[in-house]
Amino acid sequence: MKKLHKTPKQQPKQQPKQQQGFSLLESLLALFVLSFGLLGVAGMHAQSLQTGFIASQRMAAVSKGEELLERIRSNRLGRADYANDPASGSCTMGDGSTDCDPVAMAADDLFIWNQEVTKAFAPATVVTRVLVNTINDPILDPADAIRTVTITIDWTVRDVDYNYTTVAEVGP
Repeated sequence: MKKLHKTPKQQPKQQPKQQQGFSLLESLLALFVLSFGLLGVAGMHAQSLQTGFIASQRMAAVSKGEELLERIRSNRLGRADYANDPASGSCTMGDGSTDCDPVAMAADDLFIWNQEVTKAFAPATVVTRVLVNTINDPILDPADAIRTVTITIDWTVRDVDYNYTTVAEVGP
């Protein structure tokens, strides 16, 4: 038997269109996550710059403290006088030679050292202290006395106080 009417062909099911690109919401979310990551990196960079600056100042304090200790060691007869106030005695001549007594040399060394410390820590506020104590006091030659030298450098940067102190025995 023949069918009198034709059945229509079934249409194949249509596949949903595949997405081509990102939606605006996905793009904004990715930008938001990326910006938080970059803010974290920027914060770490700023912190590392601050830490590096303070480390360089601490290194300068160590260097300047050791420099003054060497000046004290080289002025054997004037060691006790480094605890006095600094004064420019113009002891150092242009050719590197000296023309003054040990007491004036100590005052001049302190004056020059204080200027160098102030320049090294600029624009920070700097306070320096030198304390010289005698451990033993030989009767015959005071230059042979062993002394403890305490050098303290205090400085302030952006309302934060920092301190470096070194103690050394300086003897014959």
